[in-house]
Amino acid sequence: MFKRLFVSMAAMVMTIGLLAGCTDKEPASSDESSKSSEGKSVVTITTIRTLKDDVKFRKGEDVNNNPATRWAEKELGIKFKTLWTAPNDEQYYNKIRLALSSGQELPDVFMVADGLLINDLIRSGKVMPVDEAIEKYASPRLKEIFNKFPEAFYPATVNGKRYGIPRFSGGNGSDSLLWIRKDWLDKLGLQPPKTIEDLEKIMDAFVNKDPDGNGKKDTIGLTLASKNGLATWLADGSFIFGAYGDYVPGSWSKEKDGSLVYGSVQPSIKKGLAKLHEWYEKGYLDKEVGILDEQTAIKSFVAGKSGILAAPPWAVGWPIADAIKNNPGAVVEPYPLPSGPDGKIGRRGEGLTVGMFLFNKNFKHMDKFFEYWDAIYSYVFNDSKYFKYGLFEGYDYVMKDGKPVYDPKQIPGGAIDPGKYFLTTDIPTIPYMLYNLAEELYTTKRQPKNAYEYTKIVAQGEPYMKAATIVNQQNEYRIENEFSGPPTKTMQKRGEFLTKMERETFANIIYGRAPLGEFDKFVKKWRKSGGDDITKEVNEWYKSVKESK
Repeated sequence: MFKRLFVSMAAMVMTIGLLAGCTDKEPASSDESSKSSEGKSVVTITTIRTLKDDVKFRKGEDVNNNPATRWAEKELGIKFKTLWTAPNDEQYYNKIRLALSSGQELPDVFMVADGLLINDLIRSGKVMPVDEAIEKYASPRLKEIFNKFPEAFYPATVNGKRYGIPRFSGGNGSDSLLWIRKDWLDKLGLQPPKTIEDLEKIMDAFVNKDPDGNGKKDTIGLTLASKNGLATWLADGSFIFGAYGDYVPGSWSKEKDGSLVYGSVQPSIKKGLAKLHEWYEKGYLDKEVGILDEQTAIKSFVAGKSGILAAPPWAVGWPIADAIKNNPGAVVEPYPLPSGPDGKIGRRGEGLTVGMFLFNKNFKHMDKFFEYWDAIYSYVFNDSKYFKYGLFEGYDYVMKDGKPVYDPKQIPGGAIDPGKYFLTTDIPTIPYMLYNLAEELYTTKRQPKNAYEYTKIVAQGEPYMKAATIVNQQNEYRIENEFSGPPTKTMQKRGEFLTKMERETFANIIYGRAPLGEFDKFVKKWRKSGGDDITKEVNEWYKSVKESK
């Protein structure tokens, strides 16, 4: 396992994105220039993006006409032209693949998270390397962040060249902790768990002592998703395996010799599966746990039939809020992850990126891209000459008596998040910055210094801040997936088969349909059926990107 404890940083940067597309009638890459109403030179930058349901516009506005696009044109001389949008990632990537295969020119700048597509775009020769542009145009604070997190460039690094700018994640933003029905704990006279043994006693009581008071034995202990893997973003089971070793299923971890190994075939995983089978037999888990994905798994918690959920701090908004709303008197509190028999704690660690920005090889305005990028980040750094009180008045704040007001009820038409209009598709962040700030605000009880601290942290409520603090204080237990490259040659050929075999084997062991010894047979078969070749290829990739630093 590759464990790291991250601390606060002084400077920070980067984030999300759109993508640039093309049509048959209009070239995607644009070198247009014009004049603004103030006589300022304006360049056009084309892009494309997903446009999901959480992006809201005021009447008469759209993706090409909103306060963020108007700001960029007026203040920075950049006219963004979104050529097309897609409602989800699948359709978005399909349209990009179609453009690539049909020889259409790519847009100026666009974001891709799919590793294979990133690799295909780089190999096509249609996107540019970015090392020279970073050195020439990136601001000092952007460079500082890039240097702080060189691994963030790995998904778009080929033959020692970097071809993408990372859309950074929160670093630990989707790492899990425990959310527990405190009203159930109090009713049954129980204390929060510190160990897996404590957790078992709580689950047993939640199952057998009628915590919801309906006189029926119809509750479970832990909400768990396993259909898409046992280490996931919601209803996460990674902490169970982290209590027994330094590996989680589905993740590639670094050994002491620097090589990468696949977590699912490590001996400690067997202990985690044995524990899950024990819990299943005792009724602590949903009877259908093997077929539950993240969305279906949480239904038990939302319905008030489960007492424990492993989820990130942002779960306080969903699904925790729904559970409280649906169950009058419900109190849900965040707690640290418990330790295993040998004192071990571990959890799935979110990766550093959620995608990479790629650029058309003919794009001529990387200077303007970095100017725009740094201008948006100035809001996060609280040194912006554009966003003193918030992003855009009338959207995320209003001014009253000379002071900014962020209460959505006082904003005409309600609050709208204009950060989603940016090329970054949200207010940017830097790995580990948000929860560092949340911990500081929660522990010191100081007032927020700016709109970013208020809207992104304080306005989320004390339970969120407490949960973020707990996650941040357990950073040393993160188990990151060290492989962020495209699917290897053998992965493309055998990956689907191996994944299916893994999930079926794990489910059968949990259900008791197969003995625990089936794990050892699975490991042998995995290695012989392509796993050893994949391990070799993953390490070849890892060596190549490490040498490119």
